[in-house]
Amino acid sequence: MKIVRRAHMYLGLLVFPWILLFGISGVLFNHPQIGRDFERREISAEQLSTFTAFRPWDPDAVARRVVEQLNAGSPSRYTLDEQTPGVFSGWPELIGSSGDGGRTMLLISLDDGDATLSTFPKEPEKAPAPPFAGATIELPEHRMAAVEAQVKDLLPRLGIEGAGPLRAHPKVSPELRFRMRDADGRAWNVTYDLGTGRLDGRLDGAAGQLRFVELLGKLHTTHHYPVHGGMTWVWALFADVTGITLVLWAVSGLAMWWQMKPSRVIGALAIAVALAVAAVVMSGTASDILFGNVDKGGA
Repeated sequence: MKIVRRAHMYLGLLVFPWILLFGISGVLFNHPQIGRDFERREISAEQLSTFTAFRPWDPDAVARRVVEQLNAGSPSRYTLDEQTPGVFSGWPELIGSSGDGGRTMLLISLDDGDATLSTFPKEPEKAPAPPFAGATIELPEHRMAAVEAQVKDLLPRLGIEGAGPLRAHPKVSPELRFRMRDADGRAWNVTYDLGTGRLDGRLDGAAGQLRFVELLGKLHTTHHYPVHGGMTWVWALFADVTGITLVLWAVSGLAMWWQMKPSRVIGALAIAVALAVAAVVMSGTASDILFGNVDKGGA
């Protein structure tokens, strides 16, 4: 138990910056308004219907019309399941500009007609785009299409029969990163997309324009080990260590609780409640996530 307690404590000390970062940035995903300079105005359904032609939509009525249209053009006959009410997932997001060079965003609740109008100030000046941004460099022998052609016979030669040909991912492709200098001696960090052949980049040393909360979000979602080493590889390593630490915290916490005999009964009740609540929440959330075609973002 002494080893368990020491591991519990020192692992927490080792990764406490990552625990803080993942915890804070995780909360910010649910509350993106924190740390951002903007004004929010709530608009009631009555106001929206007075000032605009929008009227709330009935999800069941829309679903009924969808089924009717589907039946009109299909030999199959479908009926609406009246036992499961229709619901809208997500909301319309309408973007406009404001008088001071900023932007406005209107979110509407389709079924009850309420809306939220957010006004954002003018964005800070972005780093100048490189003069070569968007240029396409044709290197046929160094493109994903060339790799696709070179490995087309791999699966049969490995003894995998009946498999379709390997295709390059239409949206995900590696990029070449290098640095070059222009006629004025300025250094550019250049990226060359090996899928599309397009160039992009920025001046070396030009600071990014991400706000602190946005930077936290970028760090939170940075994952996978890169092809080569570097700080991103170390970041991925500490992300793994943080995840393992959370698991060990849970397990070692149970071990330490079990050693405290006076609290075993209360602890057992707390664990039972925690498991029950987790089962209900996780299963309900999973059902919502998997409702539509998850491969196409239907959830």
